[in-house]
Amino acid sequence: MILCCFSLVRSSIYEDEITLFGDVVVKSPDKARGHNNLGNALKIAKRVPEAQIQFEAALALAPDYPDALNNLSTVYNNSGRKREAVELLVHALSVDPGHVQARYNLAMYYYENGMQKDADREYRIIIDISPLSKEGIFSQSMLRLIGRSGTR
Repeated sequence: MILCCFSLVRSSIYEDEITLFGDVVVKSPDKARGHNNLGNALKIAKRVPEAQIQFEAALALAPDYPDALNNLSTVYNNSGRKREAVELLVHALSVDPGHVQARYNLAMYYYENGMQKDADREYRIIIDISPLSKEGIFSQSMLRLIGRSGTR
C-alpha cells in the first residue's frame, strides 16, 4: 500500500517531459544532461526562450557537450543568430566528428546559404557515418538535388 502511494505521488511529477526533466534539474542542477533534456522538452512545447536558458545552462556546466551545442545552435539559427549557430555546430563537430545531427544542421545551413560544395561534403560525411539514419537518407536525396541543379 505504501509503495502504491509513492507511485501515485511520483506519477504526478512525471506527467510529461517538462515536469520530468524539470524535476531532474531541481534534484541535480549540476548535471548538463538534465538541462539539455529539459531544453528539448521546452523547445518541443514551443517555449523557446526557456529552452535557450536550459541549453545555455547545460553548456555552462559542460562547454564541450555536443548535444547541447547542437540544440542551442538550432535555437540561435531560428532566431536569426546564424553566425553563432554555425560556430556552435563547428564546435560540436570538433568535439564529436560523428555527431550526425550537428553535421546535418551544418549541411542544411550551407545549402540554404548557397554553399553547395560545403553542403555536399557534409552530406557525404553523414552518409558515410550513418547511411540508414533519417539524416543519411535525406542527405542522399539532397545530393541528388544538388547534382541536378548544379548550383542554387
